[in-house]
Amino acid sequence: MWISLKIIENLVDIKGITPEQIAERLTMSTAEIEGIEYINSHFKTIYTAKLTKVKPHPDADKLTLCEVYTGKETLQVVCGAKNHKEGDIVALATIGTKFSDDFEIKKTKIRGVESNGMLCSLKELGLSDDHSGILIFPPDTQIGVPLSEIYNNWVDVRLTIDNKSITHRPDLWGHIGFAREISTLFGREMKNPVNYKIKEKFKNLDNLAVKILNPEVASRYCGLVVRNIKIAESPEWLKARVSAIGMRPINNIVDITNYVMAEIGEPMHAFDRKKLRGNTIFVRLASDNEKIVTLDGREHNLTSEDIVIADAEGPIALAGVMGGGNSDIDENTTEIVLEAATFNPVNIRKTAQRFDSRTEAAMRFEKSLSPEIAADAIIRCFELITEIIPEAEAVTEIVDDYPVKPKKIIVDLSTDYIRKKIGVSLKDEEIVKTLTSLSFGVNNNNGNLSVEVPHFRATKDISMKDDIVEEVGRVFGYSNIPAVPPMIPCIPPISNDFRYFEREVKNILSNAFGLTEVSGYSFTGEDILNRLKINDNKELRLKNPLSRDHDRLRRTMITNVIQFIQYNQRFQESFDIYELGRVYLKEDRKSPELAKENFRVTGTVFMKRPPEPLFFEAKTIVRGLLDKLRVKNYTLTPETKELPPYAHPNRSMKVFIEGKEAGLVFELHPETIKAFEITGKAAVFDLDLNAIFDAEKKAIKFTELPKFPEVQFEISVVADKYVYSEDILNVIKKSDPSRIRDVSVISVYQGSQIPEDKKSVSFRIIFADREKTLEPSEIEALQNKVIENIKKASWSLR
Repeated sequence: MWISLKIIENLVDIKGITPEQIAERLTMSTAEIEGIEYINSHFKTIYTAKLTKVKPHPDADKLTLCEVYTGKETLQVVCGAKNHKEGDIVALATIGTKFSDDFEIKKTKIRGVESNGMLCSLKELGLSDDHSGILIFPPDTQIGVPLSEIYNNWVDVRLTIDNKSITHRPDLWGHIGFAREISTLFGREMKNPVNYKIKEKFKNLDNLAVKILNPEVASRYCGLVVRNIKIAESPEWLKARVSAIGMRPINNIVDITNYVMAEIGEPMHAFDRKKLRGNTIFVRLASDNEKIVTLDGREHNLTSEDIVIADAEGPIALAGVMGGGNSDIDENTTEIVLEAATFNPVNIRKTAQRFDSRTEAAMRFEKSLSPEIAADAIIRCFELITEIIPEAEAVTEIVDDYPVKPKKIIVDLSTDYIRKKIGVSLKDEEIVKTLTSLSFGVNNNNGNLSVEVPHFRATKDISMKDDIVEEVGRVFGYSNIPAVPPMIPCIPPISNDFRYFEREVKNILSNAFGLTEVSGYSFTGEDILNRLKINDNKELRLKNPLSRDHDRLRRTMITNVIQFIQYNQRFQESFDIYELGRVYLKEDRKSPELAKENFRVTGTVFMKRPPEPLFFEAKTIVRGLLDKLRVKNYTLTPETKELPPYAHPNRSMKVFIEGKEAGLVFELHPETIKAFEITGKAAVFDLDLNAIFDAEKKAIKFTELPKFPEVQFEISVVADKYVYSEDILNVIKKSDPSRIRDVSVISVYQGSQIPEDKKSVSFRIIFADREKTLEPSEIEALQNKVIENIKKASWSLR
């Protein structure tokens, strides 16, 4: 948003204060000023000058050589326009004039002839779109006068405001709000632009009425009928002000309503009175599929959430957003209805977003404007109309429907409370003066304050004691508050053991096993639950969902993992990822009981063309994680029956911790792979972190490093394909528990050279003795013992 200092100086005395001082003080106390822009400051080096001689360019048919007298010297300038002659008074941009960062007037040669400036058109000056020729002044215009004096209204300074810094301050969406701040911060007198005495001129010659049919979406609506209107171009000062705040001048009435919106902060609109059907304006909610064509020519299908302004036959404006095309003013308009109102900010924002029309009006209504400023805007608007169109007259009093009046907000606190919070010994008089200058009503009873919040700060802004403290503190200046360390006991915070546990889990998965952490939404949707065949309709619903695919809280993180696989398979041949987060469990989602939050870690190992089943890699990760977390009592048990629909029936294991189910390791079911168009194989693990955290942990014991070398022995066992690898591994371990230090599965193979009902499982066995180096004969004996036990179990070697 832009703030024009030309408008500000009509509201508060800023003489002797530089724009930089204003910007710095506002930034430190009110709202961030992002920049200062000097509008048309180059007019200071553009002067009125007289053409004393005009002759053709010797080397260009369309150019002329002009001798230009500035009142001090005569300069030669090459000109490309055709509308000038000797004796004309023109606008001469002298050398050094800077129109923009990329365009500066310099001495140059044009087709071999020196040129010492530029003769300007209105378009080049930014005063209109006319570029048919250079600007010619009346013949009696004084020579040598800078354009900054002739077009003083167009020379301005504007401050750029960061809109995000004033979303909580509806009063700052008008210049009057910033004028009030400047008045307080610099101790300057403020002027109210609203002349209430002009209401004495209002007559009762028209029977216009207004009626709010839905008070819950419109707290106030004001109207005023004005006759003897003449639609014309706005005067220069008004066009300049409107342009300075980023709006395009249109005509006198539209420009006045836009100016008042910028000045007071109340959006306004003008209807052509003769285009209204009937004598009553209704403010109501639209009907579903009701239609309106707005001023931009677009037709909108409305819903029951949209507020409309309507006459006897239908909508004439989309309330708070844009006027309707069936009631707009045009060059034939002679009688208008001025409107100013206050609408529900939620409805306005929804409508503006739905129709992609976040207009200046909509942005202000979204901020919860005070309904008290609606009548002020009507009065101010009428006063400006009579200044520009003296014969205009108001033929009604302000027609006002005000069904919902806001309650006054009174905040009781003491000056001692303010001093304690700020940390500075301010006098009672200083505190009261600050609040009074900000238009707060203050009743001081020996330091006990009863503060009445002004209406323009009472809409979702000031409501409690600390808000009042903030007002005093920011005006005093935060930089003036001495930095003093608080005198409080230095007690270490309570350790969050579970947070450290989460970090340990992440470190193990990322560093020890090379998995990449990913993050997704805590929400899911009906479609993915249906495709996973787990839609039990138990998920908690969101009132304001992001989309249909994210309309409920997740009960499992498998939904996220599936989506991660779907997305990443497009870019990677293989990947190992995991997510740590919460699921929200509630058997009856209509129950008043709170949902149980369960922390889980879920991950996947994916490969498009795996050389062997990925299940074993996922199993290794789970076992390794539980071992590194020192979980004392856990088991991984094969499961084929009681499985979720997305788990492979022959490649799944349940994780039990202290006898209770705490997770699942599985490959995706072929039907799930098909349903989600997964182009490879994926093994998934899903673990209950709460169960792991609560489980008894193994004590950390010192173990001396082995003194004697280990011996590796690899063997492949052919067994029935339904035999679990763990069963074979246990048989191998029992061959000599004292000298078999470790046994691990290397690979599982089914294919050529292996019968269809068989599989080959390869193991790596580590032999070692704690007391000595194993002799070759001892190693051979251990190997034979292992082979013997395998054969006793009716398995064979490959």
